[in-house]
Amino acid sequence: MKFFLIFFSFLFLYSNYCFAFFKKQEPKKTKMVETKQEWETEAADVPLSERPPYNNVTIEQNKKIETPKPHYVFEKYNYPAGSRKINIEDVKKRLYSYPYVVADINCRYIAYPRYYFSGEYNQIFSSFYVEKLDTSKNKTKRILEYNHNSEIRTPIIEAGLKENYPNLFRGLTLVDWSHDSKKLLIKEQTGSLLGGIYKTYLYVHFLSENDKNSYTIKLENFDNAIKNYFLDFENLQLIKYKYSLEPLGFSADNDNIIIVLCWAYNKDNKKVFLGKWGYNCSTNEILLLSKTDSSHEISLNGLILRQTYD
Repeated sequence: MKFFLIFFSFLFLYSNYCFAFFKKQEPKKTKMVETKQEWETEAADVPLSERPPYNNVTIEQNKKIETPKPHYVFEKYNYPAGSRKINIEDVKKRLYSYPYVVADINCRYIAYPRYYFSGEYNQIFSSFYVEKLDTSKNKTKRILEYNHNSEIRTPIIEAGLKENYPNLFRGLTLVDWSHDSKKLLIKEQTGSLLGGIYKTYLYVHFLSENDKNSYTIKLENFDNAIKNYFLDFENLQLIKYKYSLEPLGFSADNDNIIIVLCWAYNKDNKKVFLGKWGYNCSTNEILLLSKTDSSHEISLNGLILRQTYD
């Protein structure tokens, strides 16, 4: 009998323990603020520096983003030889365009064209300048700080400036400086803004330390000599065909000789090679250098500044 009393007592205590263990516990209640002072304490802003990190992510403050600074480098203007194109897309909008300036190899002189637009005749004309640089400055500043409007400048060549002809285009472009910086080869492309270029003229400017001794010649005899050659030796009247002269620059072998390629266009408007020609600036000789080979080693002398971030 005593055994049964002990057993039932143990069973009763064990059942109460299990009931208390599995009994659903009520959620812990959050104490509400009861006074204004407690509310102000709870609502106080916590500074960012005192806040605990969120998901272990730290925020970098005052992070600096560095951008590369531009600088200037010199590059050869006439590269590849005879292929330099000018950009005057702004000329109709601004009524003028200043496409480039080119220094000689020693950065003592500068050469450049200026283009102008006449809306009345839909005409583009140009002028060409050769000026001295300030050699007291370093080579980069000589070019960057050159100011065309600092004094009255006189162009060495003008093309179309005194003509009033609808849709006329007359553009002057530097081909290159000679290696001795005493000569410049300049081309003038003449044509129509509607029909394209139909003629190329060549000029050589001879530069002297004394400006009064500097002068420019137009190579009209060069063009005539090519036409006479084909008339005499090929029985071909070149004047009846569309043809063009492509000046490459000064020969690397002889600084006095300019190299020019001559091309004609057949009925399908395809280019036909008419020879590699040379002009000797010191002797005024015109030379047929090759009837089949258009390649030639050209000296690259003119320098232009280019802005880069490299």
